[in-house]
Amino acid sequence: MNYLQLPHITSGPCKHARPAILLAIFLAFPSWVQGYDHPSHMIIAAIAFEEIERSQPELIEKLEVIFMKHPDTSPFWVAAGDARGAERAKRMFIEAARWADDTKGTIHDRPTFHTARWAIVAEDAPPEARAAAEARKGRPAGQAIEALVLNYAMLSSPETNASERALALSWLLHIVGDIHQPLHVSDLFSKQFPAGNAAGTQQYVMDPVNKKPIPLHLLWDSNIYRSTDLDAIERNTHELMKKYPRSAFPELKGLEGQGDFAKWARESYDVAVDFAYGYGIETVSDPEKDLDPDKAVKKMVAYVLHGVPPLDDAPELPGEYWNKLQQVVERRITLAGYRIADLVIAAADQIDSERSFTGKALDTLD
Repeated sequence: MNYLQLPHITSGPCKHARPAILLAIFLAFPSWVQGYDHPSHMIIAAIAFEEIERSQPELIEKLEVIFMKHPDTSPFWVAAGDARGAERAKRMFIEAARWADDTKGTIHDRPTFHTARWAIVAEDAPPEARAAAEARKGRPAGQAIEALVLNYAMLSSPETNASERALALSWLLHIVGDIHQPLHVSDLFSKQFPAGNAAGTQQYVMDPVNKKPIPLHLLWDSNIYRSTDLDAIERNTHELMKKYPRSAFPELKGLEGQGDFAKWARESYDVAVDFAYGYGIETVSDPEKDLDPDKAVKKMVAYVLHGVPPLDDAPELPGEYWNKLQQVVERRITLAGYRIADLVIAAADQIDSERSFTGKALDTLD
């Protein structure tokens, strides 16, 4: 079977299973499964940009031109502000990494692109939970991997037009970050969550930062990076690159093909199995999680927009777990940034290579 057994994970009481319709709502509500929060995505992009500028500075101006061709240009103009030159290109590049979240609810939104969730089965999982996991037949829920294959193909093809290339680059920047987040590639099936735990959005712990209940998924998304201030992004970027140079990642190998995306996601899945869930932290679920769907959505909106959790208290995280979570996140964020840089450079090289044979003038990567 393509799922793993976990030790029993302690959690709050549950009278009965969550209705399937409520699970669908949680999975469909974009803000809850959209990957690392904005600061993390921005740091990942800033790391990638630093690497591209260092090794292929001639690409910087071309990247700026790409974003000017984006079909949703407004966020990029706002992000650029009054900056010029490489700084302008950098701000647009950073905006591109968060654009997939900023565009939720629009015609550009692709909710299924953000996750590729393989099943994890806890030891206490009842037969119906095991059956639900087995029904996936070893496949992940969500199309993040397929979306990466598609968007990288679009980015690296000389036949892609400018608007399509801008969209492809934006999605690639975002999804690579998403699949490096362990709870974006896993669903826990257990006694408490026989239909799956919706990528950890139904399990609450106390946020060590603001001392309010927070979904486990969102804790991993937010981690310690909570500021979108560009000075903070710059500072955190340089600290991470100094702390984790390329040599710190034996898994950072040359690109082998589209199969790399699934391998990267499985790395995160292993973290989910071994640590995110495998540590055995205590969590609690929303005591009213079985209420009708309309009320459930209203409570989620209140949390997402106003930071009002659906419960007053949640278990404290063990200090060891919180410390290791930060270490894991730092490494995954930095690794994602290096890998994005490699992908962008490889795509540019592919276009140049094909241009030398086809004679097409691709002066701006389009």
